[in-house]
Amino acid sequence: MRLALVALVLLAQSKPDVLVVRGGRIVPISGPEIENGMILIADGKIQKIAASIEIPAGAKVLDVPKGAWVLPGFIDAHSHLGSAFDVEESTESLTPEARAVEAFTSRHPDVRAALGSGVTTVALAPGNGNLVGGRVGVVKLNGQRYDRALLRTIAGTKASLGGEALRPDREPTSRTGAVAMLRDRLRDPKSDLLQSPLFVHATTPGEIESALELQAAFKLKMTIVHARQAGDAVDRLAASKLPVAFGPLFVSDRREIFETPGRLAKAGVPLAFITDAPATSEEHLRAMAAFAVKYGMDRDAALRALTTVPADILGLSKECGSIAEGKAADLVVWTGDPLSLASRVEVVLVDGQVTWRGDDK
Repeated sequence: MRLALVALVLLAQSKPDVLVVRGGRIVPISGPEIENGMILIADGKIQKIAASIEIPAGAKVLDVPKGAWVLPGFIDAHSHLGSAFDVEESTESLTPEARAVEAFTSRHPDVRAALGSGVTTVALAPGNGNLVGGRVGVVKLNGQRYDRALLRTIAGTKASLGGEALRPDREPTSRTGAVAMLRDRLRDPKSDLLQSPLFVHATTPGEIESALELQAAFKLKMTIVHARQAGDAVDRLAASKLPVAFGPLFVSDRREIFETPGRLAKAGVPLAFITDAPATSEEHLRAMAAFAVKYGMDRDAALRALTTVPADILGLSKECGSIAEGKAADLVVWTGDPLSLASRVEVVLVDGQVTWRGDDK
């Protein structure tokens, strides 16, 4: 079975204009699952998904092994992948003009490893050390050089209300000072903080409350990032209707933290899992979802937290995040349920092209 798959993958790598993925359990996320379904791809886009599709003349066919699952590529909504944390200035607290994508190395070995874990799209963000760290950008892990991997130069702006942004040698030195500085910038209608969605690092209940107060005062389009102690703010977050980019999770975490994603999702908070790679590797993204399910999160919500929710947060919902007509053919073939840690990736397609296969080393 594996040899047949590899042979067909090699055939698919000839970069045909039309490719049909045939077989397996197709899990679109945005629609009903299709057992032994088919996906028609042309020019990197999904043209049709159905139980049966007439294969166009000259099309290449990628047969999926029996028992395999086909899902959209996972999306990490906050990462420092391929940038070795080279994503913040240590001498300034306000660097809105900095762009995290400019530290990205598309050929970094961690990028290749991320593909092998089913992650196809990553938001690259500044760190947490500056009050305003700069621009969040998005890359596709397509194995190509930086300019061809770049999907969005600017998908948002990163701010930090965490203790990392408070230093004795420069302002702000306290959270009250940090909130005051952000308020001053937000009062300016031309502020850089108002030009794109705001990603705010807030971990503790107090930091989360400060972020929510700013959002309410200035009607900001905001995502709360990390929010690891959000268990005490579930009701307030749900009332705000703001999304949360949650994580990373660690095996040493308390049960309370493992239960928080499920509590947030159950309350109606749009939730996406994040890795902060290389703090935790991209292969831990689905492990976080699997652990969250173990501790009470609905499995469908967990799959959305890897796909459609991060796509919405990053403004990519029309382009990726689910298997649907007109969207990019970012597909991952798994040996089984991806939320079972016994499953592994067999094939990854990005924009309809095979970019990784199971026998890659």
